[in-house]
Amino acid sequence: MATMATMAAVAVVGMALTAALVLTREPATVRIGFVGQLEGLNSDLGVQGRNGAQLAVEHLNAAGGVAGRRLELVAEHDGSTPEEARAAVTRLLARNVQMGVGHMTSGQTVATLPLWEAAGVALVSPTASTPDLTDREDGFFRVVPINSTLAEALAAYAHARGLRQMALIRETNNASYSASFAEAFAARFRELGGTVAADLPYATGNRREFAEAVRRARQSAAPGVLLVCPARDVAMAAQDFHRGGFFPSLYSSGWGYTRELMLAGGRDVEGIVFAHAYAADLDDDAFRNFQAAYAARFGWMPNFAAAFAYEAVMVLGDALARAEGDPARLRAALPEVRNLTGVLGPISLDRYGDVHRRSFILTIRDGEFATLQ
Repeated sequence: MATMATMAAVAVVGMALTAALVLTREPATVRIGFVGQLEGLNSDLGVQGRNGAQLAVEHLNAAGGVAGRRLELVAEHDGSTPEEARAAVTRLLARNVQMGVGHMTSGQTVATLPLWEAAGVALVSPTASTPDLTDREDGFFRVVPINSTLAEALAAYAHARGLRQMALIRETNNASYSASFAEAFAARFRELGGTVAADLPYATGNRREFAEAVRRARQSAAPGVLLVCPARDVAMAAQDFHRGGFFPSLYSSGWGYTRELMLAGGRDVEGIVFAHAYAADLDDDAFRNFQAAYAARFGWMPNFAAAFAYEAVMVLGDALARAEGDPARLRAALPEVRNLTGVLGPISLDRYGDVHRRSFILTIRDGEFATLQ
């Protein structure tokens, strides 16, 4: 009996040692925290962004992971206020995420960056384009150009099309994005000889304020209107204008450039002009392959948020490989990303974490997004 007990004990110890050796040989999973608005009227960016990030994680894992390590995506809903965003990041950090993807709006990113910084976790945003975060050596990186460059390109296009007066409607909850876009557009438009007939701010949650901004834009009788708003608000403004017999040339920031806009706006959003780093009709193999893979995985076509979130994870994967699988070295490795093949062309980050890539002027034609230049 004693001999058998001794043998059993030895066997248990042997199995424990074997398990310990296996665990030692198998690197721990690297957890990526995704944060974006996953519920509510403006969730078109957050849901698509999460899906794009998840697809990238699956592709990297299918290829063997990064530096021998598997990736896992952990997602949190960041709501619509700075307080909700900070709570979401706090939850992610409590779940031991080692790198972050998000937020999907500039305002939420600005609100939470101190938390990411304090935790030493690098954050790559798919869509936060505010100039407020440029030219800073910190832990923030992005795959979308700063919005002032896109706003200036849009203003130049509007002026070249013969517009000399514009009214501006801009949402203020995401002011770090919307205010900077509107200001850059207005400055460039005035520089070219145009005038701004009205600058009309409103808060997303205040429908009366939104209705008043739309009414005052109609009253201005400006031949052009810039809408720096989420997609549903762009659609509602266009519909209101047309019901009231007001048919200005409509321009929008990239915030409204989602399929949700066409679903909500129908014929009323035909002809709206955008400036963006994403072209839905891009004729490129990498882009078509991404679209096909996304549609097969999730059952509908991706928007720009999905594409840029996919790229954000790929940028993190490239940097993690440069860091030999050590997330603690990511902040130093990310500025070294150069000419990484992305969904929409090569991606290079500078020392400040800003990206340099091409942009497009786009419109809606026959219910589809189409590139103008």
